[in-house]
Amino acid sequence: MKNTIAAMAALSLAIGMSACTGETEDANSLAGTWKADLDSASWENTVDTYVVADGEFTCESCLPPYTASADGEWQEIDRPGYDGLRIELVDDNTLTTANRLGDKDLGNSTWTVSEDGQSMTIAWNDLDGDVPVEGSTSYTRTAEGAEGSHAVSGSWTVAEIDQMSDEALTFSFVIDGDQYTSKGNSGDFTATIGGDAVAIEGDNSGVMVAVVQLEDGSYRETYSRDGETIGVTELTVDGDTLSGIGSDPRDDSMVRWTATRQ
Repeated sequence: MKNTIAAMAALSLAIGMSACTGETEDANSLAGTWKADLDSASWENTVDTYVVADGEFTCESCLPPYTASADGEWQEIDRPGYDGLRIELVDDNTLTTANRLGDKDLGNSTWTVSEDGQSMTIAWNDLDGDVPVEGSTSYTRTAEGAEGSHAVSGSWTVAEIDQMSDEALTFSFVIDGDQYTSKGNSGDFTATIGGDAVAIEGDNSGVMVAVVQLEDGSYRETYSRDGETIGVTELTVDGDTLSGIGSDPRDDSMVRWTATRQ
């Protein structure tokens, strides 16, 4: 699960797009309001690889990969959901990014590598939801960058999400017959269970989502763009605990998390 502000990608796709308030007498119903527990999140196969050298930033692990100038100026770029990107090298251990769609600022981030070069923190702001949210994610180095490249270069894996605004962690559902309504800060949708994929209101990247109910009563949300599956989230309820597994079949990355009924 990749995007420009890598700090947001793993949990935002799995949680932020999953989500309308409703009451139910069934203790194991998905209907209701939930808040994700950051400490419960764990990642598998989430390796991000960058090359920052000669005034350019390359995200080798992004899907698809891309290269952009790192001169601190706005540049046009053809990426799902945004068409403007700015990357600035602040110093040998720090860079900043920002993206926008047309004249709308979508978010920004600051990437800081530790003095020993073995850890990195990305502090980010997401301006594209109903309410602006912020957070930070810590990474651990898994491979060094080329000699002479910027400290961000190399491969990284998520260690933990240090902080995320409550608005990004709280989401809710309504199940009304075969109608499945999901509402979160990053987008809303209503889909027919077992029906065709639908667009996500508020999403500008062309993502569609289809929902099926599994035999054990859990639900599977399948996210796609241009006919390609880009993410799958499975949601299982046990009383007041919701367990989620988000995966991306393009790179076999996965995030597991739990949420508590509010």
